[in-house]
Amino acid sequence: MRQAVFAGSFYPADGAEILRFFRDVAPPFSPVRACGVICPHAGYIYSGKTAFNTLLSVKIPARVLLLCPNHRGTGQPLAVSPADAWDTPLGPVPVDMELSENIASFSGAVFDSTAHKLEHSIEVQLPLLKILNPDVKIAAVSVGTGQRKLLHEFSTHIAGLLNGTDTLILASSDMSHFVPAETAKQADGAVMDRIRELDADGTMDIVLKKKISMCGIYPVYVMMTACVENGASNSDIIEYTHSGKVTGDETDVVAYLGVRIWQRKNK
Repeated sequence: MRQAVFAGSFYPADGAEILRFFRDVAPPFSPVRACGVICPHAGYIYSGKTAFNTLLSVKIPARVLLLCPNHRGTGQPLAVSPADAWDTPLGPVPVDMELSENIASFSGAVFDSTAHKLEHSIEVQLPLLKILNPDVKIAAVSVGTGQRKLLHEFSTHIAGLLNGTDTLILASSDMSHFVPAETAKQADGAVMDRIRELDADGTMDIVLKKKISMCGIYPVYVMMTACVENGASNSDIIEYTHSGKVTGDETDVVAYLGVRIWQRKNK
C-alpha cells in the first residue's frame, strides 16, 4: 500500500476534519458524466475547494485514472504506480490492477513506485474522490516527460483502453506559480482559451512558448488528447482562483484551475 505521506501537511491527517472542511461546499454546476477533469493539488486551504467543486460538477464513476506531474524528477518518465491501494485518512483507496497492468503494457510506461513515493499531486485528490464515491478504484500514473510524440501515443493507448467504459481521467495540475495575480490571470487566460477549444496541442504550445509555469501540462495534454479521441465535445471552466485570495498577497501567487471535459449527449 502506498502510504499517505502528506496527511497532516497538505491536508488534515484526521478524516473527520477533512469532512468538515468540505461540508459546506455546494455544487456549482449540475453534475455530468465526464471523460476528464483538471484539478489543482496545492494545500487544501488554497486549492482544495476548487478541486472539490470540480469533482462535484461530474459524476464520480467506479474507476478513476489519475495522471500527475513529477515534481521531484525521480523515477521513470511514465510511471504507473504498482501499489495495490493508496492509504488516506478516510480509509484506503483500492487500485484497479487490471487497468494499471494494461496501462503499463504501453512500450514507454513501466511500473515504478519511485516517482510516486514523495509526489503529492495524486495523494491530495484521493480523499475528495473517497468522499464522493466511497467505492472508487483508481490507477495512478506519473507523467514526467514532455516528449510530445510519446505522449500522443500514450494518450491513444489510454483512449483505447477506456473507450466505451465509465472511467474518469483526472489530470492533476496547478497553473502559474509565484507571479503577480494579474500576470497569472493573463497567462492562464490564454491557456484556458485553448482548453475551452479542446486543443491539447495548442494548450501545450502556449505553455511552452510563453514559459507558463503550469506544472501539470503533460498530464493535462494526455487527458485532453485521450478524451478528444474518445469523442469529448465540451469543456467547462469550473473555477479559477489563486493563493492570494487566502493570503491577501496578490504580488506573488500560485493559481489554480478546475475544468471538466465531457460529451453533451451523455449528460
